[in-house]
Amino acid sequence: MGTSGRVARVAIAQLCSTRDKHSNLRNVAICAAWAKREKATMLFLPECLGFMGDKSLVAVIESYGKRSGFDTSNETVASDSDDDLEPISIIDELRFIARESGLWISGGGIHTQALSTASSDVDGLERKIHNTHVIIDSNGQIKNWYHKIHLFDVCIPGKVNLRESRTTSPGTKLVVCDSPVGRLGVTICYDIRFSEMYVDLVQKGGAEVLLVPSAFTVPTGKAHWHALLRARAVESQCYLLAAAQVGKHNEKRESYGHSLAYDPWGELLCDAGGSDGVGTTGGTVNGIDRDFPVPSIVLCDVDLDKVAEVRERMPIQQHRSSSTFSF
Repeated sequence: MGTSGRVARVAIAQLCSTRDKHSNLRNVAICAAWAKREKATMLFLPECLGFMGDKSLVAVIESYGKRSGFDTSNETVASDSDDDLEPISIIDELRFIARESGLWISGGGIHTQALSTASSDVDGLERKIHNTHVIIDSNGQIKNWYHKIHLFDVCIPGKVNLRESRTTSPGTKLVVCDSPVGRLGVTICYDIRFSEMYVDLVQKGGAEVLLVPSAFTVPTGKAHWHALLRARAVESQCYLLAAAQVGKHNEKRESYGHSLAYDPWGELLCDAGGSDGVGTTGGTVNGIDRDFPVPSIVLCDVDLDKVAEVRERMPIQQHRSSSTFSF
């Protein structure tokens, strides 16, 4: 593997983030060092990479510091210690890691302040956040950002009860971003269940590589994770890269794991494993011997010529554009 012409090596991280942002960022830096050592061009990080709280309102409180809004270069969250007055900017730290490592970084889900703060639903706080996916280049510059559109409001009695919309404002705009590994279609987690979004990312945005950083719950992950990701890769004829959270973050939250990559033909290229078993072997880089080591990365090559080859061999995108039908 490596980087040559239209082929680029990528590193997909798997984390078990907590409310300790210092530890979370240390693990990101470790993954970046591994990715650099393995000659990757870009590092992909999961949703909630910098902070995973045990209460829904904590994310709102943590995201409102000295500055308001998200100005494409910064976002402020309070430090983990209530006694520490110096705020930690997850995005600033990611920009520093990108510069030091020389890697492009996909920051798959960071709490940023919503520009519209009117809300009567957040216990009087009247403030909400965005779940924001940030793309940073190797010079530490923010190239683009995406606010999660589809919010996870799901109740499975006895298993899952999460209502993301209680604290989070949805985004409204689709985002693509050119990068050294191809044109990225930028999404987050629950978006994966809405196939029409990915159709537009490819048909209107020209995406070649779809990003789905996630913190899937264990029940929904076991049922649907691999099936959904593979389906989006096949129908979009794109590489699909999904960095994931894994393991128990706190007493209330546990994630499924299985950071992975599919190619445009739906072949599984790498899988970091998760709560229900070990993934592919030989591609995981870590320092701990267990079923789902954290932090860890898996590696694969993104070959844009393969995207073109698959689309030429089976021109789904052309057929979709020319199709007409009605009830």
